[in-house]
Amino acid sequence: MKQFFIVLLPLLFAYATVDVGFYADQRNLVFVPTRIADKTPKNYGLTDYDEVKIKNPAGQALNAWWVRHTDGQPHPALIYCHGNGDDLSMLSEVSKLFYDYGFDALLFDYRGYGASEGTSADLSETAVDEDAQTAYNWLLKEKNVDEKNLVVWGHSLGSSVAAEIAAHNHPAGLILEGAFPSVYRVGRSRYPWLFLLPIMVHDKFPTIQYVTQRTCPLLMIHGENDHIIPIELGQEVFQAAAQPKQWMAVPGMNHLNFPSLALKYKDPVMDFVQKCTGTVPVAAVSIPDSATPTPESATATPQ
Repeated sequence: MKQFFIVLLPLLFAYATVDVGFYADQRNLVFVPTRIADKTPKNYGLTDYDEVKIKNPAGQALNAWWVRHTDGQPHPALIYCHGNGDDLSMLSEVSKLFYDYGFDALLFDYRGYGASEGTSADLSETAVDEDAQTAYNWLLKEKNVDEKNLVVWGHSLGSSVAAEIAAHNHPAGLILEGAFPSVYRVGRSRYPWLFLLPIMVHDKFPTIQYVTQRTCPLLMIHGENDHIIPIELGQEVFQAAAQPKQWMAVPGMNHLNFPSLALKYKDPVMDFVQKCTGTVPVAAVSIPDSATPTPESATATPQ
């Protein structure tokens, strides 16, 4: 028995050390800010955009791109909330794709990301939600965007940020890509061996709560091969979400395949946007019907 405890105690100590380390360092796992600034939409042939600075309530300037058409035609507006490891420079191709979709789009960096002011020490769930709301308000006040013509799109961590916006405002539609129920559920899925309770999570990002509170139509997109946020977690969010809602699983798509597969589901996305906003998008790119997956109906249950 003594030998048993001699072996067991070091193992328990090692396990406790890992658990305490996770608890103490969790914010660095949730937020991975980058400072890359070597690409702009011009790298992808897009010149119809403005680089703008948007002041958040903390007085920090958020770096953003306002991508807009100059053809005099009506276009739906979009605000995009990116994931935890992105910044604007990494979204330069995405900005061109949104332009080609037919959107007038605002893409922005949270504080501490990219060329936005602030440091990683400033980041928290409250901070990024506040930054997203600031960007949303900027569209309404500075660009006179009507909420009835505005769609919120969030990817990965940004899906929870986008859902929070939709829960507290009245956009025309909400698109979530690679969404998860909460940080706690992601932690339990990724580290099932780790002792983890909801109360131990600092930044909860309760997407599953927000989707029950919003009133606008919801489109959820998830890659069938997503290895970072397994599709089962996305299905949990969809199951809990209030109507109206649509689910679209994209075959062969991983968590980071956007924008490489974006054109494959452009048509169903823009059909959703047209129904939400009533605006017929004037897109710069047409996609063959054969390349377009069909989303399940608004009452469908993911399989």
